[in-house]
Amino acid sequence: MEKELTFDGGQSTNTPLTPNSNAVAVKIADLNNDTLISFMSLDATYWSALLSSSTTTVTNNKRKGNGIVTFEKGLEVEYIALAEGYYMIIVTGYIIDNKITYDLVGKSLGIFSSIPIAERLAGLADERAML
Repeated sequence: MEKELTFDGGQSTNTPLTPNSNAVAVKIADLNNDTLISFMSLDATYWSALLSSSTTTVTNNKRKGNGIVTFEKGLEVEYIALAEGYYMIIVTGYIIDNKITYDLVGKSLGIFSSIPIAERLAGLADERAML
């Protein structure tokens, strides 16, 4: 059986979405599994979202893009907790590229390793004790 490729803190994915657009997801190593997703066309970022174990869904609030690619209002990224130690980022919604509409439904932007819940809770307790 083939092992699924996963990413640790500081690593990133670069996923093609349409012929002229892509999404870059970067996991930031912290207790909440913060992951920054940037939606790009021709090396310019038009929309970014920050997901975490506490902010699991972010929705694009207006059309954004250039003359070639438009990231439609309602495009949504979601953090999905998987088995202990992993989570996945997916995107759902519409992107218009060169006047063609692409319907993305649960497209994976990567599976990332997660800090286990017990470690997160212990880390939060340590942070509070320092206050």
